[in-house]
Amino acid sequence: MSRKPVRTSNDHAYSDNEIEDSIKISQQQLNNTKVYASREEYAKSLPKGIRYLEVGVAWGYSAQMFIDSAEASQALLIDLYNQDLKCWSWRKFGSCQCDGFKHELLYTPETHQEYIINKFSYHPKVSTMKGDALQLLKTLNNKYDLIYIDISNDRVQTKMALNESSRLIEVGGIIGMNDYLIYDGIIEEEPYGTFQTVNEFLQYNKNWIVDAIALHNLGFYDIYIRRVS
Repeated sequence: MSRKPVRTSNDHAYSDNEIEDSIKISQQQLNNTKVYASREEYAKSLPKGIRYLEVGVAWGYSAQMFIDSAEASQALLIDLYNQDLKCWSWRKFGSCQCDGFKHELLYTPETHQEYIINKFSYHPKVSTMKGDALQLLKTLNNKYDLIYIDISNDRVQTKMALNESSRLIEVGGIIGMNDYLIYDGIIEEEPYGTFQTVNEFLQYNKNWIVDAIALHNLGFYDIYIRRVS
């Protein structure tokens, strides 16, 4: 069944043949955008000594990549910490299909946070917070140079996470969002909220620009937006 684009409010419940029609990003906010082959390549471009916050940690791959590549001076990792280590391909196909990294059951929902704490035990200033990310973000007041968000593909949740995170970023700081696409036809066969959420945020916040797009072999791109004033 083909799907028709529908311009709606972000709390709209889609029918089976609808998909949200996205707001466009202005050309001015794209003039200095860089494109990277992967988020790993983007991580190499970051300045050293950043203050890092990650919202949605999973097994800690992206956190370790950014923390190590940028030699982060400090990092805070927020998650519900209630998962095991099964990736999306494992859950869908019964075994890990990831290229270059095969997931194993290294932790359970009960030991998830402990696993992350041990993973970053080499760094003296990495800490964890367990709980609902949207509620925990509201309690934070420290400023960060890079915030990476990967908690949900839900439209409302991504909007709330982006808005709360934006107040924790000073001029020059960056927010990265995972899964910058409008529809997933590989894993879940459903609309994703990140694409429209970021585009909408940029429309109403002209003091932010697109710093970079990081490509992904299956189309699950990252987008990084920078506050410029």
